[in-house]
Formats: sequence, C-alpha cells, structure tokens
Amino acid sequence: MEANLIAIESPTSNERVAAFLAHAGTFLAWTIAPLCVYLIKRGESRYVEYQALQSLLWSLAGTVLSLATCGLAIPVFMVFHVLGAIRAANGETYEYPIVSDFAKKLM
Repeated sequence: MEANLIAIESPTSNERVAAFLAHAGTFLAWTIAPLCVYLIKRGESRYVEYQALQSLLWSLAGTVLSLATCGLAIPVFMVFHVLGAIRAANGETYEYPIVSDFAKKLM
C-alpha cells in the first residue's frame, strides 16, 4: 500500500484543487472541509480520498491535542496543513506524520 495505491498517474487539475481544498479548507472549517471533500470524492479519486482522509485525521488529532494544551498546539497543526496544501497544489502526495499509515489502512 504505497504511493502507487494512492496515485498511479499525476493528479488532474480538478483532483489537485480538491486535495488543496481538503488541506487549506481547515483554516475556515477545521474538520468539515476535509470531511466534505472526502465524502464527495470517495471512490472517485484515490489521490483526493487519501489526501482528504489524512487532513481529516490530522485535524481530529489536532483537536484532541489542542484541548489538552489549551489551544497551544493549533499553530503546529496548521503548519502541516499549509505544507499539505502546497504539495497538493503542485500535484504531489503529502503524508502527515503518524496519521498517514492509519489513513492507508482505512482505505
């Protein structure tokens, strides 16, 4: 279950936009944006599905850790979302720490 499971070919421009929205959308709708992208693109694009699922899992992990740190962890988690958005805009696969393996198992 490596990268060839996620994207055999370069993602299309629509897939890049959807993956970008899953990552960058967290600035406006923390878990809702990646969840919506995931639900809409699930089964249609493995690349987008994987990127959105990771973003969703990362946001959920960030929520839990931010509650434990009174919000101090939020900026750290947001940096990873920015990196994911940049990579998605370039059509590259981004893997978040820790949650990427779990996302692969769920797919």
